[in-house]
Amino acid sequence: MEIPEGLGSHVLDTLAPNIAVLDDEGTILSTNDAWKSFAEENELQPPVGSVGVNYLEICEHSDSPHAEQAAEGARAVLDGDRETFTLEYPCHSTGSQRWFQLTVRRTRYEDELYAIVSYRNITERKLSEQRVEESNERLQQFAYAVSHDLQEPLRMITSYLGLIERRYEDELDEDGQEFIEFAVDGAERMRDMIEGLLEYSRVETRGDPFAPVDLEAVLEEVSTDLQMAVDDEAGEITIESLPTVEGDRSQLRRLFQNLLENGITYSGEEPPRIRVEAEASDGEWIVAVSDNGIGIDPEDQDRIFDVFDRLHSREEYEGTGIGLALCQRIAERHGGTVDVESEPGEGSTFFVTLPDAE
Repeated sequence: MEIPEGLGSHVLDTLAPNIAVLDDEGTILSTNDAWKSFAEENELQPPVGSVGVNYLEICEHSDSPHAEQAAEGARAVLDGDRETFTLEYPCHSTGSQRWFQLTVRRTRYEDELYAIVSYRNITERKLSEQRVEESNERLQQFAYAVSHDLQEPLRMITSYLGLIERRYEDELDEDGQEFIEFAVDGAERMRDMIEGLLEYSRVETRGDPFAPVDLEAVLEEVSTDLQMAVDDEAGEITIESLPTVEGDRSQLRRLFQNLLENGITYSGEEPPRIRVEAEASDGEWIVAVSDNGIGIDPEDQDRIFDVFDRLHSREEYEGTGIGLALCQRIAERHGGTVDVESEPGEGSTFFVTLPDAE
């Protein structure tokens, strides 16, 4: 197959990205100057700068551990199994690690099938991602260490406060007993906050491996656990048909438990009415948890996902202010998100995006 005039090298040379054009058998028909320069500067393996050689064969016979993946991806594009293929891989050819991104796209020109191959040096992006990941890991370790180390002195404070209350109960006046109650209550709240912070810091490091999770079964379990609290408020939880997603079952259970508990806690004067349903969207599932509660002002909707940031006083509603932050962190670990739509007095709907198990 000859290279068409519209895909000739003199046309490709006007384009900034490095490009090689393959025929339907994988033979390189044309490359542009940017391709040749990029291949030489970055010592690409395989060295596919020459016209007439077969890109697939070069990949298959290369010593590079990623070349076989490149060949398989390019073949899948040429065979019509996929429109595009992307591969990110490290390279150690110059003694320092670098990363490249290979992209193969299928195109038709005058009823003939071609593949367009292009490379990018993504080393800076990968190094930046590594720095962020290492920084997050250090922060997680710090949060875990602080949370863990605070537990023991807090237990000691609570124990001694209880001992004082029991031993000197007859000697304390009303103010003294009230002060001790305040101190014990504060210590218990601090304990809850520390345990929440500990759980938050462990989302990435202590999570289970991902596996298919039947969300309908998970929500039925959560609903059963909360049934007494719902009955006390004469409320109702409705669970529609839910999908199977890919994830950590215990963490997803925690996420939806927090959302349902919020729906019960912030129901206001009306009996809580909570509804859970799901909708498919581009290889993902959007699970909606709706309630008829007090709602959230749009100006405060970003704040509710911040750690320990509370919109209400503890006298109004109990809680540590970490529940929704934990939900968001769990969703992020799963490659998803948690968003909210709400108006004061009109209830709230939380949207949890999760990858399809398929």
